[in-house]
Amino acid sequence: MMARRSRSKNPGNAGSTVDTVYDVLRRGILDGELPPGHRLRSDALANDLDVSRTPVREALRKLEAEGLVVASRHGVVVRQPTEQDLTEIFYMREALEGMAARLAAENATRAEVDELKALFEDMETLAAHGDISELRELTGEFHMLIWRASHSARLTQALQGLLDHARQAQSSTLYMPGRPADALKEHRSLLRAIEKRDADLAETLARQHRCKVLALRREMLREQARESRAGKRQSSLS
Repeated sequence: MMARRSRSKNPGNAGSTVDTVYDVLRRGILDGELPPGHRLRSDALANDLDVSRTPVREALRKLEAEGLVVASRHGVVVRQPTEQDLTEIFYMREALEGMAARLAAENATRAEVDELKALFEDMETLAAHGDISELRELTGEFHMLIWRASHSARLTQALQGLLDHARQAQSSTLYMPGRPADALKEHRSLLRAIEKRDADLAETLARQHRCKVLALRREMLREQARESRAGKRQSSLS
């Protein structure tokens, strides 16, 4: 059930109402509250959000243009990200995160480097305690700190959009055996390159890290597909 919003029938507020509905639905999709395959009925959403159906339909059109939902014979449903989607997103992230790391090595302030170091120490603590959920959150913060340390607002904005789409997969390689330790090594090396102002190395390490994550994500998707097929075969034999 989506959080309810105050109804606004004032035509002058139509644009802001559409934006509000769009933001609520988009966040629900990216956070997994509205999972892939979930049907989005405009009448039910309008009731849940306490708005008319018009802004809901407008918001759904915006989400469809963004590639987060798709119109099917069953109506509008949350789109299931494919391996091709993931590949395209990660190829773009590889290039842009490499540039962000290069710029961070060149432009990061002492305070920003110290913040990265403090955050990495927290990541090590979480990994030692086996708190993978929180570790996942901090690794995301670590990368966003690097983006901001690049001092490129447009680069940061582009990467944030790609991260939002990647989050829709609702999975993390950090849950794979041995991955937290390997990931920490990769982040430690990247941090050292930035601290030493080695822009070439920082870019290389950032790109290598993103390539590694993509390879593991693909492996996860294929294993999930195999398990799904096996489950369907088992059901057909029951």
